[in-house]
Amino acid sequence: MKPQFAASLYATISISFWGVSFVSTKAVLDKLDPYTLIMLRFAIGAAFLLLVLLLKRYPLRIQLKYIPHLIVLGVLGVFIHQVIQVTALETIDASSAGWIISFSPVFTVLLSMIFLHEKLTFLKTLGIITAISGVLMVTGARSGQTLGFALNIGYFLMILSTLNWAVYSILVKKLHIKLHITLSSRQ
Repeated sequence: MKPQFAASLYATISISFWGVSFVSTKAVLDKLDPYTLIMLRFAIGAAFLLLVLLLKRYPLRIQLKYIPHLIVLGVLGVFIHQVIQVTALETIDASSAGWIISFSPVFTVLLSMIFLHEKLTFLKTLGIITAISGVLMVTGARSGQTLGFALNIGYFLMILSTLNWAVYSILVKKLHIKLHITLSSRQ
């Protein structure tokens, strides 16, 4: 398989899973408590990633100095992020969660400017405007609903989740964790 096609295919699969995660989480919350759901998601995700590593025969070596960084990133970007989102979905609908979380790239760019001293380029500005316009178009197109919403802890938690993801993204870039992956000769 050509690398560009494979990358596009994997990105499409990833986006598809991400896209249905809010709806499926909301549906399952009627049957399971949030923490059981989170643990099941972690178990399924860990099993899947382990299977990929084993099938592809990737010998993954991590330097000991990066273990604390990976623990912090795992707690912040996976555990806390999931707890906040699942808790938010107990009080708001999945479509609201989806459009709020779509602000993550906007917050990431803004935090990159503050903490990584990145410049706000024309393309980044265009991306921010496009992201905000897209969210407004999608939310404005919903059967007569307005952009306003009642004060609800779920909305606050989804915004917090969005900011949390932006912080996680900045940390990933700033920490420069080097993973030494040696591809097997079968590829």
